[in-house]
Amino acid sequence: MNQDLKKSKKIERILLIYPPVTFSRQSMKQCHLPLGIAYLASALRDLCEVFVLDSAVEGYNREERVGEKFLRYGLSFEEIEARIRKIEPDLVGISCIFSSQFQNALQVAKRAKKVSKEIITVLGGSHPSFESKKCLENPEIDFIVRGEGEFALRDLIQSIKKGFSSNHPQGIAWREDDQYYDTGLRKPYPFLDEIPFPARELFPLEKYHKISQPMGIVYKNRPFMNLITSRGCPYQCTFCSSTNFWGNRYRTRSPENVLSEMEELVEKYGIREFKFFDDNLTADLNRAKKIFQGMIERGFNVTWNTPNGVHIVNLDEEAIDLMIQSGCYELTLAVESGDPWVLKNIIDKPTDLNLLEKVNKILKKKKLATYGFFIIGFPGESPEQIQRTLDFSRKLDLDRISCFIANPLPGTRLLEICQERGYLKPDYDFSDIDYFEARFDTENWSSKQIEKMRRKWFWRYNLGLLLKHPVRFFLRYQNLFFRPRLIYEILKRRFVL
Repeated sequence: MNQDLKKSKKIERILLIYPPVTFSRQSMKQCHLPLGIAYLASALRDLCEVFVLDSAVEGYNREERVGEKFLRYGLSFEEIEARIRKIEPDLVGISCIFSSQFQNALQVAKRAKKVSKEIITVLGGSHPSFESKKCLENPEIDFIVRGEGEFALRDLIQSIKKGFSSNHPQGIAWREDDQYYDTGLRKPYPFLDEIPFPARELFPLEKYHKISQPMGIVYKNRPFMNLITSRGCPYQCTFCSSTNFWGNRYRTRSPENVLSEMEELVEKYGIREFKFFDDNLTADLNRAKKIFQGMIERGFNVTWNTPNGVHIVNLDEEAIDLMIQSGCYELTLAVESGDPWVLKNIIDKPTDLNLLEKVNKILKKKKLATYGFFIIGFPGESPEQIQRTLDFSRKLDLDRISCFIANPLPGTRLLEICQERGYLKPDYDFSDIDYFEARFDTENWSSKQIEKMRRKWFWRYNLGLLLKHPVRFFLRYQNLFFRPRLIYEILKRRFVL
């Protein structure tokens, strides 16, 4: 903390920054509007002048190596410093959603302090929310907003204006006189309809549309745009921090509010495809049906998919028909495991695999494309159970599949389990996480064994999919074949780097 908290400070200009992105060379780059800072911008602009900088889209074509395993794309830190210097903000807010991004966020904070030590730096996102004490060991970071940010950051700004020491809002962590302070997570705000729509007009939308590299790679129409209709998830899977981040509550926007945002996206911005970023779009199936029905009745004539996944087992045929009629062409199915015991006793996810298979057959009958998420390498999971998951992934015969290796993240029960059992080395580094590599050994298997099983599965599954269903594969993803830059990046990641 470099600030004198007792004095009131003017905050008239705010710059919200999405830092450059570090990613595994085994994965693909993404480029979508950062909804987190877009929501913050809309919530703050009645208090002060708000600027945004998405370093990822502004410097998308700039790539550099980060160690042996990772690459980074986005504006250079020198370019970010120049933008900060030009705007002259009183406060810089920095997004840090993933643990792998913390070092980038920290570098942005350092650049802000280099411009002026009087600039107040604030970090927000999943990683600093759960690792706030550790993050604040870096003096370039003044405050951390823990959890949901719109109202916490508003209150922090108003408190700083009046003299922070006399008023400590909820959801804030900071250091003062070498002491760590934390007011705890805020109570989740129950009325999501009252939060303004993301301030998308502050971003260079034409750049996102030109790059067209969405989460999950696939799209059917351009331009597309991401949106989120709910916060949190009703389940508490051991590997996921989302439930804790959003205050252990599943909250939804009303169908009317969601449809109004969609209408704005279609009419104001010319959007032709939606990307639902909800953790679980269909958890409240009746609400989801009303959204799909409203899309049909309003004649949006868009396509859409769910790159972040849905819980498939609560879908019925009526919901699936409404999805297709409203423009859905692909569902991402968060299956996780093909072993019932692992789902119940390790992952804590209430999935009935028999019911999942039945719903999957309906999706096939309706010719709705499917993309599956699977995870292997949990503590307590045996090699036989892992193989059962890999076999189940083939049995479902989905159009696409990603198989990840379990990595303990801040804010998850998985991290606590690994720490309790002594699986993690003292120098375990969250920023070094790669979801295609195992980071620990257990009594049942070694990290090398898990990686070998996944690698063997990868080639067997994907080559088999292409050979078994070449026509279906091409029809579903024909737009991939006309994106030479994407094909080049895939080949470079897989065979060159």
